[in-house]
Amino acid sequence: MNTRLPHPVVLAAGAAALAVGFYLWVAAPLADGLTVREKRLEAGLRAESEAKRLAAGIEGAQQGPPAPARPEGFTIFSFVEGAATREGVKDHVEFMRPANRDVGGGRREMAVDLRLSGLPMERFLAFLQQVEAPALGVRVRQLILQPSPKGGLDADMSVAVVLDRPR
Repeated sequence: MNTRLPHPVVLAAGAAALAVGFYLWVAAPLADGLTVREKRLEAGLRAESEAKRLAAGIEGAQQGPPAPARPEGFTIFSFVEGAATREGVKDHVEFMRPANRDVGGGRREMAVDLRLSGLPMERFLAFLQQVEAPALGVRVRQLILQPSPKGGLDADMSVAVVLDRPR
């Protein structure tokens, strides 16, 4: 029996075809798959670090800014009463009543609701400038103005400050 090998050129062409086929259908897809997986892993790690950064930002925003430094024994009621006395508005105060509410996150809001009647505009503006104190964290939460039958204006207002709960 004559078992001759095919012509060496045919063998070389077959081997080349086999090598090209292996490269095209095995090696290249495997290498591309690894590259794609590496890129997906890098993108996933970037997304995770961005999510952690955003979560920290959200947590910080929910806790709010740190409370400003206030004098020892600060109360919103005495602060508003002192401003009314200094600006000559005390005679126009119909009532002042304290109000408190929990705002979450270990913080509470202390407020003073007050009604002023027959107040001249100049005194009201001076009083408002004294009461609104961003350095102390004091803000006018609500303000309703109406002309007064006595002359001047009537004002219903709420002055508030957010305090950290003692730990």
